Amino acid sequence: MGLLKIVRGQDRADELLSGSFSKGRLSHAYLFAGPSGVGRLTAALELAATWMCEEEKNGYCGECRNCLRVFRFQHPDVRLTIPEMGSTKPEEIADILQSRTDDGITPVRLDGNTRISISQIRELRERLSMKAYEDKGHIEIIPDADRMGVEAANALLKTLEEPPDDTVIVLISSRWSALLPTVRSRSHLVRFRRIPDDTIRDILMDRLGLGEEEASDIARSSDGRPGIALLKGNSPSSAEGEYGTENVLRGITEYDSARSVIALASEVTRKLGRTGTLEFCRSMQTFIHDLRRGVLDKKPVVHSEDALKGFSIDDEAFGSGIEFFRRAEIRLAGNGMPGIVLAAAFTCMWKSIVSS
Repeated sequence: MGLLKIVRGQDRADELLSGSFSKGRLSHAYLFAGPSGVGRLTAALELAATWMCEEEKNGYCGECRNCLRVFRFQHPDVRLTIPEMGSTKPEEIADILQSRTDDGITPVRLDGNTRISISQIRELRERLSMKAYEDKGHIEIIPDADRMGVEAANALLKTLEEPPDDTVIVLISSRWSALLPTVRSRSHLVRFRRIPDDTIRDILMDRLGLGEEEASDIARSSDGRPGIALLKGNSPSSAEGEYGTENVLRGITEYDSARSVIALASEVTRKLGRTGTLEFCRSMQTFIHDLRRGVLDKKPVVHSEDALKGFSIDDEAFGSGIEFFRRAEIRLAGNGMPGIVLAAAFTCMWKSIVSS
């Protein structure tokens, strides 16, 4: 077993990090790049626990004082810089970190038009200029690093160019190309990829105690991302219920006015929030793609055949629908307003269906 014990299916990332650590050659900065829900933050915490562990040399025990503090977000030398808004209160971040500590799956992300400010990067630089509390060095983790403004990125660049001794900075991003090229070039890229359905099925069975059939169904609908599968398995009614892709698309096909479609979009965004709406747009692309495969007498990739029955949509509307929700995903990732973005996608999809 390598450095990663919790994160599964990321063998290349594990091999790279484990090899570098065992040889004492960790980079001063890493970019953990890949889609959300594939274990990037957990891997960063596992790297930090390995560095700080008091009991094991080339791994972590998970039980010593330092390991426990790392996974509880309480270690003074392992810090997170989370994108936030000017109105964000410290207790909001504390609540998210506590939820993540309790269940191990809550996304460490605030809703809204968040960003990493230059003041946050200045605070990070000030921490790194000080002596580490435990004399083992500093690890700084920056989730959603692509939400840094130019000023903040340039301020971080100075630290990346002249990093303090015994310091590792881990940038996490699903849109790593949005980072400044100079920041990317000074960070060691570690790719985290989608993993096979059977691996996700096993994770669900091990961690949530689900039966094989239920775990397989959830795994197939999770787009290769175990974090999404765990969220669905932990609260299946909210993940696949009234505002799941199947029910929403059926509603769009049955409405007789654009006003009703826009109202539905408002309901969905109010229920799911920004992050949930972004995931919804990704899931809708997958669902429409499977619908299209069914029409062509091909086996669906993700969804069950029962979930795909009863839709009357022609091939042109399928192609347009995938593009509508792909554009919505891009706009949401770029801080578009969820209600407006989803209303546009729903309306375009509805017009495409009724005109076919």
